[in-house]
Amino acid sequence: MDFFSRDELLALGFAEVGEDTRVSRRAIFYASAGRIGDRVRVDDMAIFTGHVELGDDVHISPFCFLGGTGGKIVMGARSGISTHVSIFTKSDDYRANADEHSAKVTGDVSIGDHTIFGAQCVILPGSTVGENCRIGVGCVVMGEVAPASRVVSAAIKTVKLA
Repeated sequence: MDFFSRDELLALGFAEVGEDTRVSRRAIFYASAGRIGDRVRVDDMAIFTGHVELGDDVHISPFCFLGGTGGKIVMGARSGISTHVSIFTKSDDYRANADEHSAKVTGDVSIGDHTIFGAQCVILPGSTVGENCRIGVGCVVMGEVAPASRVVSAAIKTVKLA
């Protein structure tokens, strides 16, 4: 696999890049800012926009989206996200009335040390996930998750349509 050099990552807009960091050349960066810690791994087809700060020993799996355009994304040391996880700091406001089509929600996202996310999770703007958390496959995170939490998604419910 081919990885970006430290100098190339700095040229992309990161203020700091740690040692022994492996960021795939197949990862995609738009208007990047922030920092990358030591021993970070970013796999193919991960997409970064805006301000993202990755602590030491972080792993970003393939096909993840980290959108730091409405605030900062900060991932603590030894945290990780599985494939197809999306982290948003800006989103449409789905609580707004239909005639308020331009309403947006923004906010920083903070992920504590030693916290992991299963595949296809979505983390919404303004969320804070404490350290030592385990977030199960397909969860939608909005708001605060207490440290050392274990979170799973609710069971699927069949709805009969008329």
